[in-house]
Amino acid sequence: MDLSTLANVATALTVITGVAFGLIEMRRARREREERAAFAAVQALMTPEWMSSSMIVVSIPEGTTAEELANNQRMLEATLKIATIMEGIGYSVFARIVPLSVADDLVGGMARVAWRKFKPFVLDERERTGTQKNWEWFQWLAEQLEAHAPSRTSLTKGAFEAYRNWKP
Repeated sequence: MDLSTLANVATALTVITGVAFGLIEMRRARREREERAAFAAVQALMTPEWMSSSMIVVSIPEGTTAEELANNQRMLEATLKIATIMEGIGYSVFARIVPLSVADDLVGGMARVAWRKFKPFVLDERERTGTQKNWEWFQWLAEQLEAHAPSRTSLTKGAFEAYRNWKP
C-alpha cells in the first residue's frame, strides 16, 4: 500500500469519525434541550396558583355554557390561568421546543379536560371578536394530543399504574 492510499484512507476515517461525533453531539444537545424545556414546564406548573386553578377547572360541570362560564368569575379566572399556560405549552410543542410526548406526560390530561370545558367560551369569544387568534395554540395542543399522543395514562388509569414497571 502506497503512502497516497494510506493518506486517503486516513482522511476518510477522519471524516467518518467527525460526522459520527457530530451526529452524536446533535442528539445529545437535542435531548438536553428537551430536558431543560420539560424542567421549565414543570416549574411553571407546580405553583399554588396552577394547582388551585386546575382543581377549579376540573370541577366545572360538563356542558357549562360560554355565558355561564363568563358569569362565574372564579371559574373564568381559573380557566384563563390554565388556558394561558396551555397556550405557551402549545406553541412550545409546535416550535419543537417541547416534544409532544413530554407535554402529554406533564399536562395531557389537564389540556384535554380544560379544552373541553373552555371550548364553548373560546368559540363564543372568537365569534364576538371576529378573530380566530383567541387561544389558538391551546386548541392546537388539545387537538394534537388527541390525534398523535395516545397516552398510557387516562382519567381511569394513572401514571402509578401505567408505569408501574418503570426502571431507572
